[in-house]
Amino acid sequence: MPRVSVIILNWNGLNLLQECLESLAEQIFRDFEVILVDNGSSDGSQNFVKRNFPWVKLLELDHNSGFAAGNVAGYQKSLGSMIVTLNNDTAVDRYWLSELVKTAEENPGAG
Repeated sequence: MPRVSVIILNWNGLNLLQECLESLAEQIFRDFEVILVDNGSSDGSQNFVKRNFPWVKLLELDHNSGFAAGNVAGYQKSLGSMIVTLNNDTAVDRYWLSELVKTAEENPGAG
């Protein structure tokens, strides 16, 4: 089981996904899963993720369930002991997740 689950909510964000997911692929911390919750996109986001990022767990919702419900759906599929939500318009530094995990472990009462 991965230590961290990164949940990304997407709705018609095809133009944002490559940069976001490539930045996650470059993380030096490797004990994580990525769950992309697609909120009923009609722009080809789902096929793009399946074709280019097969390591991403794709959760396809049939309609736009909104921000909170979409993240809850991702949370319900997550396996990590730590949950991180990330916007699809974000590109992270390769040390982002290692620093986040380190800080969380040094401060167990946070979050």
